Order: sequence, then structure tokens, then C-alpha cells
Amino acid sequence: MKSVLDYVAKGLGVRIVGAPGSGRTSLLKSVVAKLEEDGATVYTMFAAPALSTVPFAGVLSLGLDLRSRTIGILGIVDLLSVQMARTGVHLIAIDDLENLDRESLAVVDVLRRRTKVPLITTMNDRPFQPRVSSYLGSIPEATVSLVPLEYEQISKLIMKMLGHPAEVNVVASVLTKSGGNLRLAVRIIETSVLSERLVLKDGWWCMSGTKLMNEHLHGTVEALLQGLRPEEVRALNKMSLLGPSPVDRLVAAVGEDILDNLEYNGLISVIEGPDETLLAAVFPPIVDDYLRAHTRSSRRILQSAVTDHVIEEPGDHPVSAATDDILSAAISVLRQEMGSNHAAATRYFQQRRDALEESCYHKWERHRSLSNAVAILRIYWGATVSPHRIQEVLRRTDSRSGDSGDLFLFTMSLAWWQFSHEKNLPGALATMQDLSSREPGLRHQAEAVMAFLRASHGSKSGNQHHGSPHAVEPGPQGGIVATITGMLELYRLQPLDAQKAMDTAEGAEGYPQFESFIRGMAMLSRGREEEALVMALSSREKALQDVDQFAFVSQSYIAALSLLHHGLFDEAEYLMGRAFSLGKPGFLVDSLHVAMLRLSSLRAAIPATSVGATARPRGMDNGPFPGLGTGLHDLAASRPASAKAFDERASRIMEKSLARGYVFEAMHTGLFALGLLPGPRVRELLQKILEERGMTVHHQLLTVAGAAIEMDLPRLRHLLDTYVLDGDTFQVAMVLRGAEQRSQLSGEPAVASEIRRAAKDFSARFGVVGTLFDFKSEPPGSSLTLREIEVALVAGQQSNQDIAEQFGISIRTVESHISNALRKTDTTTRKQLADLIRNAPNSLASGAMEASQASS
Repeated sequence: MKSVLDYVAKGLGVRIVGAPGSGRTSLLKSVVAKLEEDGATVYTMFAAPALSTVPFAGVLSLGLDLRSRTIGILGIVDLLSVQMARTGVHLIAIDDLENLDRESLAVVDVLRRRTKVPLITTMNDRPFQPRVSSYLGSIPEATVSLVPLEYEQISKLIMKMLGHPAEVNVVASVLTKSGGNLRLAVRIIETSVLSERLVLKDGWWCMSGTKLMNEHLHGTVEALLQGLRPEEVRALNKMSLLGPSPVDRLVAAVGEDILDNLEYNGLISVIEGPDETLLAAVFPPIVDDYLRAHTRSSRRILQSAVTDHVIEEPGDHPVSAATDDILSAAISVLRQEMGSNHAAATRYFQQRRDALEESCYHKWERHRSLSNAVAILRIYWGATVSPHRIQEVLRRTDSRSGDSGDLFLFTMSLAWWQFSHEKNLPGALATMQDLSSREPGLRHQAEAVMAFLRASHGSKSGNQHHGSPHAVEPGPQGGIVATITGMLELYRLQPLDAQKAMDTAEGAEGYPQFESFIRGMAMLSRGREEEALVMALSSREKALQDVDQFAFVSQSYIAALSLLHHGLFDEAEYLMGRAFSLGKPGFLVDSLHVAMLRLSSLRAAIPATSVGATARPRGMDNGPFPGLGTGLHDLAASRPASAKAFDERASRIMEKSLARGYVFEAMHTGLFALGLLPGPRVRELLQKILEERGMTVHHQLLTVAGAAIEMDLPRLRHLLDTYVLDGDTFQVAMVLRGAEQRSQLSGEPAVASEIRRAAKDFSARFGVVGTLFDFKSEPPGSSLTLREIEVALVAGQQSNQDIAEQFGISIRTVESHISNALRKTDTTTRKQLADLIRNAPNSLASGAMEASQASS
């Protein structure tokens, strides 16, 4: 809306482009209402398909009195020209331009050429129709495109419509089925509640079954199909049964003209499949569900005729080399993806994942062996299709015979399910201990898993594990000790040791997904965020092709952390939203999924309405990786009354992490807190963590933060002038912004002004492109009582005796009020205190004066 109004203010016409149901009509109504509120006269025409052949239907919708005039194009133009010659701002708005009748188009064309009146139109995102372009194609105009909704927007939409947050699977299902279309999303939400496909449990909207498709949606889908020719409907039916299929095969089967027309009407989407094959699928997915159900129930002949659907095997794709500017190259590729329609690709991924899971599960049902169980459990590590099925496999598999490697993986999966889903750490440890007792050859592996379980739970004993991959006999389970060693070293912030553990395990079969995750996180903790981002984006793309939700979620997490470090919130939130849209992941990466839910809401920092609320508040304060615990999210959502209070809270969170052995998370919390509101305790803790590990990667950042905290302006200026570009440039900009706020809270407005100028020069010199975090603190002095404010106002000029006589209180009470005010505002002198209250926003001083006058 702001973009439209800005263009109009420049005298430009505006074309609002979006798919049917994207909200373009609602946007136009809001724009018109705002313009009329500001005093403009807007002539609004609302077109409709049924009136496209009715002469002057658009003009008649203006409600003009045309009875006394000859109805003709030029006559109406004359009438409107007279009205627009009057004083004031005049505009024309046309909704659904492609359905405006020919005569009304002619009126607008002649009138526009005669009066140069700005024109605001809405139209479909299909190719421009020649009939319309011949009239209005020469008019200068700006274009505002309405893009499909993302995960976070769907989550907020459900919250707004239903009054409660929804679980991850609900949001993901609405997003996928609607293809991000606003109107379809609204109808799916409404009808799902009406048909009780969505039910409210413990304040959360949950799915009562596996699907949201219901009979109340049939009319909505049929409206999308209205106007299609019989052969086009038959083609869609066939495509719904085939699923995503190669375009060249469909061209031969249904014809190129039919496919072109269906794509023109937005009913199919083309995506890139394995080996760069172009695949076409019915779109939006809700249409696919409708057609498939209809065809399978009533179109037996067509169903039996479709037999050529073959799921392509995923292929490997070479990764293009990064350019010299690694970050810019990665961001460029990512933004290209952000501009595409990824709903169809998400749907394709889910279909292939579900087909693979179904095949493996039925194979296990036929023969409940360990090998078949491990095959299906590997899928459930990353993709949870049905918790009931997971428990069935874990409970009913015959584990008495089989390969020792399969037995280990099966038992490890059972233990992790007990730990993560059932919250039963003793039971999980007992499961692995029993395996160690029964199978002496698996003792080292079992002990490694037990150490990892304890460490993930936060038990210090788990951090004492020093298992070595060399102590393990070769075999399919041989790499697990090295993998767990690498994970534990990451927890302790020992990235080089984590990488060494992975190097020693090379050639051991088993855990490539864990290996790529450990190497990526090690790069991040060493300050090589750009390289970690490139590797994560490459691995994420391969995971899409390989239908590997485990790798997709874990690599999205690495990429998101790297982007957040550079302040690229939009790109990070997009990546996390793509991971969320696949639905709730399997039990081995569920914790990373929860972490991303919390990280995705750091910028909003409103726990009640942000996506982070869907992570549910239950959980420990600290986790081994950023976002796993609630501490970081709560820190961002806090509104501290003083810089000292924030410093104490942030340092306590870091100390709790260190006590649990989560040094990586403590370091990340310190970097994050330092950028919000820098404080001496956080800086000291962070510096100690890095020095103990011989890491110098954040040296410049800590030095700048030290000068800013101490308000040593000459030293700060010198440090910024001699700063050498590194990976912390955005973080330095954040520290400067936080230091400015710290100075304001401490009653030093002059220092704050100097830091603001220094920060502006720094950002301009280095071209800082990230979005600075909009962290809000409580207004200075907001925690003071009314009497403390009254006393503080005069504390800078009057003695305690004079203040006591003025307010009729004892000298001891005056001393108590001043002492409390100094402590609450983090000021050190009476003059600082008085200046802070006098210059505070929301006029605390004036409120206190009014109260004082009223009492007197």
C-alpha cells in the first residue's frame, strides 16, 4: 500500500498485479479509502467477467447521473472532464482491468489522454491481454506485484482469523495446499474449522486427521476451473493422476496448446526436477487434491489408462564455483529463488517423500526385519509422516536376528525417540545400556550415544566423553563415535577438534548428513559464515533433489544462522519458512526445527504473535545450539528498563549455558546480546570464552564494544577509522546502535549523539546492507515511582534538606528515593539522573509536575 501511494504522489499511474485471490481488490479498496481520507476524489470502476460484454458497465458503476445526456463515449468523457477540472486531486481506479467492457476502456483512454489524470488499476498476473493493452499500453505507470504468502504470513493469518496459534503442520498444510494464495488460504482455514478438520486443543489449532481438503471447498475449486474447455478438464484430470511429469511427455500426451492455456490460467506450474528435467504439475495443490479424489472415485476408465507415471530417481548436480565475493554470490542465487513460485516445488518434494515412506513402510509390514525397520527409520529421522507408524516400527520389529549394524541403528533410534518424544532420559540410557550388555562388540558405540544423550540433556557428565573412532571395529556403525565426538566438540566450541573427528572418520560408512552438518557448524563457529552459507545452500539444493528432509532442515539452519549474522533477516526468514512449509520434521532434527521457529521471530520480538510462539514455550532455557533454548528468544522479547539490567540478564543466560557445557550457544548469545545493548559483563564473558579457546575471530568487534561501553569517544573514533573489513561488519554496526541506546538510558544524550554520527559514518564507509535489529527498551525512568521522579527532577540543583522541606518528607526518605532512582536508571550522579528524567520521552517530567501541582 505504501508503494502504491508513493507512486501516486509522484504523479504516476500504478498497475497492481496479482493472481486471482491475491488480495489485489482489497488493496485497491484500502488505497482508495486512504486517498479519499486525504481529500482526493477517486472515480472507481469495478469490473466483472459477467459484465465484460455489457456496454458502459464500468462507467455505470461510477454512479454518475447520465439521464440528461446522450450516452456516448465522448459525451461521458466531456462530463468527467468537467468534474476533473474542479479544484483538488482527481484519480481513476479500475479493479479487474482485463474484464472492463470495451466502451468503458475507450472512455478511460480518451479521458486519460485529455486530462493526464493518474490511473490505478488491478489486473491478473497472466500475460497482458491485447484488447486491453491496445488502449492503455502507452500510459506511463509503475507496477506493484502481489507475491504469494509465506509461512510466517500464513501463521499470522490463522492467528488473526481464529484467535489462537496453529501447530506447524497446520500452517504448512494451509501454505502448501493454497500455494500461498490469500483467498484460497482463507477458504481452507474457514472450511477446515467448519468441517472439524481443525480442532482447538490446549489453545492450539491442530489437525484432527491427515488432510484439510473437505466438501465445503468444492465450490471454491470449481470456480477456479470455470471456463475451461472439456479437453482442458480432461488434461487436468490426467495430470492429477500422473503427478509431476516431464513436460515433453505431457506435450505428446495432451498437446502443447492445451498446456499453454492451462499455464496461462494458472492451473499448472512448471518446476525443475532431477537432472534439470522440467516437470509440470497441477496447481494450486488444492485443485490437484480435488481432481485426484474425483477421478479416483468416478473416472475408472481414465484411472486405468494412466499407467506411465514413473518417479524419477534423484540425480547429483555439480555445484558452480563461488565468485570472489562469496556472500554476494550466494545472496544473489538465493534472491533469485525467493522470486520464484516454490509452492509447487514443495508439493513435489512432499509427494516424493510420502511415496518413498509408503513404499518402505509396506515393505516393513510384509517382513518386519531389522534391515527393513532401519530403512524406514532413516526416513523418520528427517521426515515424520506419522508418529503412530514410528511407534509401530519401534515396538513390533523383530530385533532378535539381523546384522549388528542394523541392530545398533534400530536401538539408537529407539533411545532417541524415548529421549526426544517421550522426554524419558533414564529410559533412553537404559535402552543403550542394555544393548551394550547384550552386544559387547557395540559397547563403544552405545557409550557414545549415552554420552550424547546426557550432553543434549545438559548433564555435565555427558561432556566428559572422549570416545575415539579408532577404538571402533570397522563396519556400518563405525562412524557413529566420530560423529558424536564431532557434535560434542561443537557443543564445547572446539570447531577444529570437531573437524578432526570428521576427518578421522572418512571412509567409514554411515552418516553423511551428520558430517555435512558438523562441518558447516564448525565453519560458523570459526567465523567463516560466508563459506558455511555457500556449502549449506549447495547441500540444501541437493537435499531437495534427494528427498532428504533431514539434510534440508539441518542445512537450512546453518544457512539461516549465517544470514542472521549479517543482518539479512528477509533471506533467513525465507529459508526457514521453506523448511517449515515441509511440515514437522523427524525426531532427530525436530530440535533444529524448534530452534528455527524461535530464530525466525527474533526480529519481531513479540512472543504472543510471532512464529516463535509456535515453538511452544515448554523447553529448557538453554540448548547446545542457538535457538534451541528459550533464553535467546526471551532476551530479544525483553524490554529492559536499564542497560545494567539487560547486561545482568544476558550474562546469566550465558552462565547457565556454560554450566551445562553449551559453550557454542553461550558465545552466540553473547554476540547477539552485545549487538542489542552492549554491557561490560557480557563483553567480558564473551572475551573469556574466545581467549580460552585461542580464537581471535571477533577481536575487532570486542575492542569496539569495549570503547563504546566505556563511552571513550576518541578511542572509539580511532578504532572505527582504522577498522579492517571482516565478517563482523554488520555486528559492529549493531553494537554502535546498541551503544547509542545505552548512552540514552544512562543519561548521556551528548555521547549518544556522537556515537550516532560515528555509526552513520561507519555504515556509509563499509556499505552495511543488513537490517539493523529494532530492539526496544523501556523509556528511561519508566520503572520509577511518581515520588522518585519528583525527587529526581530536583536532585541536581537542591540539597536533601531542601527537597525534604519541599515535599514534606524526611531526609532519610529523600536519600532512599535518590538511591533507588540511581540504581533503577543505571546513572551515577544526581545531575545525570535529573537530566535523564527531564529528557525522557513520554514526558515523565511533565507528568510528575502535573501530579505535584494537583496535590498542592
